Amino acid sequence: MRPEGAVNALACALAAALVVSAVSGSSAAPRTDASGPGPPDAAPDPPGRAPAAAQAPSAVPPRAPAPVRISVGAIGASARIVPVGLDADGALEVPPLEDTGTAGWYRLGAAPGEKGPAVIVGHRDTASGPSVFFRLEELESGDTVRIGRADGSTAVFRVRRTERAAKARFPSAKVYGPVDHAALRLITCAGPFDSAGARYRRNLIVYARLVPD
Repeated sequence: MRPEGAVNALACALAAALVVSAVSGSSAAPRTDASGPGPPDAAPDPPGRAPAAAQAPSAVPPRAPAPVRISVGAIGASARIVPVGLDADGALEVPPLEDTGTAGWYRLGAAPGEKGPAVIVGHRDTASGPSVFFRLEELESGDTVRIGRADGSTAVFRVRRTERAAKARFPSAKVYGPVDHAALRLITCAGPFDSAGARYRRNLIVYARLVPD
């Protein structure tokens, strides 16, 4: 999917599409589904190009502390968070596939806890086994996601809903469009795995909202 002002890139275990849109200064993210690990030689989807606004590091300066760790008790997930941006080709960077204990926060978008959709992406699995968001599809409305931040504080988000979407019809406006509250989007791959194309066919998106102090 390449709507105007969007980026497609690898966002989960072996070939997930990640979309980044510049919508009123906001950013977009990816999605995932459930399936077993793909073959070792699976290739990522070709990256797209980011709009000029999204390429400028100062386009959306985070005001809340940067996230450093994510914990999701309902699915037993815990991982460090590293900031990711855009590479020289305008593709969204993601954590190394082999680093199964790391998720990526799109640093040019909102930071968790400030107004807007904060986007965190993670791989679902690798050819050798599960990765950070392997059980993300098990989350249900009401489950909580805890984001540890650089200043020692924790932002707690409550899951509102999940969505699976075909990569060709990724809902960029819903995922990355402006909102009037502090939101969180978790995105990874979703199956089934297409062996011929060496990619997952869908993405999984988890929508969550900040729990007031």
